[in-house]
This record gives sequence, structure tokens and C-alpha cells, in this order.
Amino acid sequence: MDSSMYLYDVPPVLMEKFCKIIDSGDDSLGWRGLASRIVPSWTEVRRTERLEAIGKSPTRELIWAWAQQNKTVGDLVKVLEDMCHYRALQLFSPQETQYSFPNSGPSKSSRDNPSPPQLPTVGY
Repeated sequence: MDSSMYLYDVPPVLMEKFCKIIDSGDDSLGWRGLASRIVPSWTEVRRTERLEAIGKSPTRELIWAWAQQNKTVGDLVKVLEDMCHYRALQLFSPQETQYSFPNSGPSKSSRDNPSPPQLPTVGY
């Protein structure tokens, strides 16, 4: 996706997926972590908490208000990188860009070509 695209031009289906991911996150990976990086005051955070209490998506409300400041996909990507929110980053990154996840397990080559186990040598 073009990093210079304004957030209010992002397709609604993509933005809905993004909101669901952030809304389901906890603390630093959830909407409060996003708010701490994009909201200018704690008054806005309190307002967003009240919107969440009545069933609205806090992320949607935050992003909509932020988008009105002519923020771009590139701005959002920078915030998500700062949050280390790889799952949400995948929505806005080109397909050829792969984010490496820490502690993601063995690499593909080690799974395909496992080395044989070392047998103890017994001296007689």
C-alpha cells in the first residue's frame, strides 16, 4: 500500500480488519498503546474509554480523529513499528516485505534438513 495515501482513503474493509486487531490487543498492543502515541491529551483517552463503554470501537474513533489531521499510511506504519505490532503492520505492508518475528521458532532450512542426533561414543 502506498505510504503517502491518506488514512481516510484506506479501503473500509482493510480499516475494519485493523480496528479488530488493535481492539483485541492488550495494553501496549491494544488501543491504549495506540492512543498513547497519537492522542494529544488524556482527555481524548477518557472520551475514547466512554465510547468503548457504549460499544463503539475505540480504535476506529482514534484513527478517524487522527485521520482528520491528514495523517497517512506511512504515519500509521511508523507508529505500528514503534509499537512492534507486527500483526497490524502486515495489513499495510507490501506483500514482499516480511517482518521477522522474534522467537518464531526454527528456520525453514533447519526444519527441512535436520541434522542427525549425535550418538555418544562408547570406548571399550
